Amino acid sequence: MGPRARRALLLLFLPFLLFLLRTGAAHRRPPQPSVSSTLVVGTISGIAVCVILFVIGVLFRIFRKRQASRGAMGDYVLAECE
Repeated sequence: MGPRARRALLLLFLPFLLFLLRTGAAHRRPPQPSVSSTLVVGTISGIAVCVILFVIGVLFRIFRKRQASRGAMGDYVLAECE
């Protein structure tokens, strides 16, 4: 095949090749995470939220007990002073 025949074939198939490149690029989907990885991330996130709420609840109870004991201690000091 001579150079003229190659050029003629290239000019003949060039629009078809460009069409394939355009349609391939236009319909390419971004990679989606698998169902198992999504499930793992959701489970870990749910457990983390539960642990954070539990720790906040424990700290809140400790803080309330300390506030109550301070008030009671103030009553004892007042009673001794009188």
